[in-house]
Amino acid sequence: MRGLKPTAGSPEVKSVAYSNQATADRRRRRGEARTYDFRRPVRLAREHAHVLRVSMQTFARQTATLLTTSLRVVCQVSSAQLEELSYDEYLTSVAEGSVCAVLTMEPWQGRALLTFDVTTLLTIVDHQLGGPGGEEQPDRPLTDIEQALIRQVLLRTLRELAYSLESLGHVNPQLQGLESNVGFVQAAAPTDPVVVARLELSVGNHSSEFTLCLPFAMLSPALSSLTESSDAAEKERARRIASERTERRLSDVEVPVAVRFDPIRMSSSLIGRLEVGDVVSLDHGTSRPLSVVSASTTFARAVPGASGKRLAVLIVNPN
Repeated sequence: MRGLKPTAGSPEVKSVAYSNQATADRRRRRGEARTYDFRRPVRLAREHAHVLRVSMQTFARQTATLLTTSLRVVCQVSSAQLEELSYDEYLTSVAEGSVCAVLTMEPWQGRALLTFDVTTLLTIVDHQLGGPGGEEQPDRPLTDIEQALIRQVLLRTLRELAYSLESLGHVNPQLQGLESNVGFVQAAAPTDPVVVARLELSVGNHSSEFTLCLPFAMLSPALSSLTESSDAAEKERARRIASERTERRLSDVEVPVAVRFDPIRMSSSLIGRLEVGDVVSLDHGTSRPLSVVSASTTFARAVPGASGKRLAVLIVNPN
């Protein structure tokens, strides 16, 4: 029977089919393949990416609240997806007809880009003017009046962006202008790395993506300061822990302690003639307390006494 091959309905064929299907499912669960350029390695450290992600999540929540109260329609902004691209790759990913808000981020150097779909902006204008904000919006550039209305919304949005980036430092985003062709904006060299936050914006029933593009050269000083402050805080914490441990260990160290009368001065010849039974007169008054000494340091005064069958001293006020 060696020459026979399993038929399509045989258990062997089903087993192989199920195995291949399970492997394919596992690959899909792991995510799709991504392009990796070894000439431009990932620049964001894990902690930096986490800080930026949290900042963008805050920006998303604040923007959603702002638009909902301003437009009197339910608006939602999804959490940000961070990407590291070259500036040329970012320009290629921007859809045609998008409107780009060019921003300065003082005291950070350079320019950032906030890019929206033109249909989304027209929907926002429609709601601002009391319209229904329907799906059918004209396919044309923004007029001067529409740009003025959008500027008002963007200026309020930039205040929320400043609040969201407080973890990286105090910034003052300012709107330089609106560009209908993002390719004309030279925010960075084509091969320069940028960090792109992609967010999903829903205005009523209309949903679209908008992006915030931050050149890495703009973020680098703030991220470096964040790392230095974190390192300084960690070093200070390590020093504090070491100091506390040293104090605890020193408190457990046993040291010799002596109770002494006041010393007297005697000549060496007199000391040499001392014998058993001789009486040495001390200048220590009977009403004066004794000295409690350790390592040649007097740290307390005491009077002699007894504790049960043992000699003891009672610590008293040195005065």
